Amino acid sequence: MTRTARAILLAFIVWTAFVWTSRISNTLRSTTESTGGKVFSTVLSVLMLVLAASVLVALARGWRSPMSAASIRSLRVAAIATVVVWLVRVPQIVFLDDDPTHGAPFKIVHSVLGLISITLAAGVWMVARQADADAHGSITGDPARAGR
Repeated sequence: MTRTARAILLAFIVWTAFVWTSRISNTLRSTTESTGGKVFSTVLSVLMLVLAASVLVALARGWRSPMSAASIRSLRVAAIATVVVWLVRVPQIVFLDDDPTHGAPFKIVHSVLGLISITLAAGVWMVARQADADAHGSITGDPARAGR
């Protein structure tokens, strides 16, 4: 795995941990969120943290050796889940959130959080794609890499 791939995975892990642990903290301190909303937010946050942990495991296992099919799959799942969550969440926040304390700054910040998360997820997807290509020699077109 290249240094760039390691950096992308590490950035995704750190960013995802920051975003979703902050969400859990905000949820638990909220006085306006319903119990159902708190449960949903906490469960979603924990699931996203589990996916970040799976990327960490893939990073650790692939540090010095080729990434396994299971690790590549975990990267893809984490990337897809991140994109789906933010493609749903940002429009909800921007267009459907009627909390009067959630003005333009709140909506802008969460849109930026989503954009950064999606960008990092795209990077994770590219790392998975390259790891798969390295394992199968299919994308680079380099016959010397085939079968590695």
